[in-house]
Amino acid sequence: MAEYQFDGTRMNSLIHRAVRRDLNDFAGALEGFPAGDRQRAAALAERFQWLDKLLTHHHEGEETILWPVLRSSPPDTEEVVELTDEHERIVAALTAARVAFATFGESATAGDAVTAASAIGELHAAATEHFTHEEGEIDELCSHADPEALNAAFKKLGRSTGLRESLWFVQWISDGLPADDIAFLRKLIPPPVHWVSKTISGRSYAASTAPIRVPA
Repeated sequence: MAEYQFDGTRMNSLIHRAVRRDLNDFAGALEGFPAGDRQRAAALAERFQWLDKLLTHHHEGEETILWPVLRSSPPDTEEVVELTDEHERIVAALTAARVAFATFGESATAGDAVTAASAIGELHAAATEHFTHEEGEIDELCSHADPEALNAAFKKLGRSTGLRESLWFVQWISDGLPADDIAFLRKLIPPPVHWVSKTISGRSYAASTAPIRVPA
């Protein structure tokens, strides 16, 4: 049980890494955005929808599946309440970014690119605050929880998503990982799933992500 608990917290940290990576990529893409490029603006807005969806499912899954298991004592419950409050800041930042990208995707103006970049900055600040807090406390919270309930919660996280999103998620979480993390993912997610994900979603993920990557 303890081994799987560790795997669960490690997977959470990889999700956080993927979110941070995307936010940094969006910031770079928007900083150098060529005003008037409607095709690129639309592509950036479409790619943001994926980040929005994946991050939303991540924190909603934590709140409905994981957090109840971690409320093992009054101090733990208080800590989880603080984490939930941080989620609310992320939700507010996501909402603002969603509106900003919808507008920017249609207009492709320099002003709307600046607004979208500002929204990404707010989201980055909210996510960084929460991820740093969660990663600093999660092992302690997990150590107080019932091992079987915790194991079941980690297994359940993410299973409510549809097939297309699940296959896209494997590409997203794997993107740019070092070898040891890739090896970890292949233990947690069976190799055939990685193959199916790459076969079905690999090209669409790469095409969708290219617009947020600024050439070095």
